[in-house]
Amino acid sequence: METPKYLQVLWNYKWVLAFGALVAAVAAFFAGFAIVDGQVVSRAQQTWSAATTMLLTSESDRLYQAQVPGVPIEQGTSDPQVIDMSSTALVYAYILSSDIIQDAVEAEIGPLDDETESISALRRTTQPTGDERFPGRYNLPVLEAVGTAETADRAEEISRAAAAAFTTYVVAQQDAQQLAPELRVLLEPLGASPAVEGDSSNPAIPVVVTFVGVFLAFVVLVFVIAGLRSRSAKRKAARAETAAADAAEEPVSETDAAPLTPADVSDDIALDAEAGELVGAGPPSRRSGRAPREDETA
Repeated sequence: METPKYLQVLWNYKWVLAFGALVAAVAAFFAGFAIVDGQVVSRAQQTWSAATTMLLTSESDRLYQAQVPGVPIEQGTSDPQVIDMSSTALVYAYILSSDIIQDAVEAEIGPLDDETESISALRRTTQPTGDERFPGRYNLPVLEAVGTAETADRAEEISRAAAAAFTTYVVAQQDAQQLAPELRVLLEPLGASPAVEGDSSNPAIPVVVTFVGVFLAFVVLVFVIAGLRSRSAKRKAARAETAAADAAEEPVSETDAAPLTPADVSDDIALDAEAGELVGAGPPSRRSGRAPREDETA
């Protein structure tokens, strides 16, 4: 079975491919890792998230009461309406994630990186150990301010600053509306959880992609070089064939004629003898033109 042409080309340039594999390996290493302070550090983007939990309550909250006592009803007035704090927590999550709170946080701890740092909020729907990526069935008046960053310390700093900025914002809004203390929503801190590492990018992806890309570039280079050399060889062969054809079409000169053989020379001498002149005997003598004498005839 004959070896395919492309495999023959690759084998002929195996040293170029070996050099390409070495270059691809070096490029892939630096695509996936970096050397920082003499240590090899992965370039994979890591994220950390920290949460500060707050409970929405009020001075008239009955959370710790076992029974609601009766109150006298005055004629002409309606019963007070209790606001559902769990629904309020959902609205507060949007406010906490808004640009207003982010501007206040940046004024406190510095600008946030748009690519790696963020502020978000959510209303809890699960047990304290649950994960809100898989929401539960509870509607709780519990709000979490979540900070995300590349390091654990920075994530915790963002989360704490966001919770404090949101609390300050709510108090300012209540003061602006001149709400009585017993009518105000209170944000009671429940705790600040330490930062946890989130999902990070796969460090193997840039390594594999870079290696394959660089090595394929060398494979393409090999085929390009082979193609150029093949076309050059074909042009040289075509010029040689053209020169040979031109030489064959030129007329043969007298100097280029084939040399005479001894048989041809003897034939020429015989022909000259028949004509009355011997080739190579020199010019005829004076006696050849006179009549023969008697003694010569005898």
